Amino acid sequence: MLAAPAGWTPKPDIVTPVYPVPADRLLAAFGRAAAALPRAFLAAAYPEARQLHWVVRSAVFNFPDLVMAQAMPHDPAGSTLLLYSRSAYGYGDFRVNRQRLTVWLAALDNAVRQSAERPPPL
Repeated sequence: MLAAPAGWTPKPDIVTPVYPVPADRLLAAFGRAAAALPRAFLAAAYPEARQLHWVVRSAVFNFPDLVMAQAMPHDPAGSTLLLYSRSAYGYGDFRVNRQRLTVWLAALDNAVRQSAERPPPL
């Protein structure tokens, strides 16, 4: 399941918005939001590429799914996110990967909105 900006090739299953924050802040917000979700474990971080890789375990059989996130600058002053979620085993996922990306993007939207509403530190 691919979540990417509009116009991305290949065509994304979910279109990600442009966020009004720099790419580094977007990736940090995504990392915090994903870490708060159940059964998600950070597997690798590549800060120079603005990438995070996660292993997410299924609730019933503990099967691993893999999620990759990459934050990218987007003109003029924002950034966007590329997400790829897939099952490690089998062919069908019962729409779990789509649901996961939808939930993770909603958590990210909430985190970015909350950080924008906070007054800057003195």
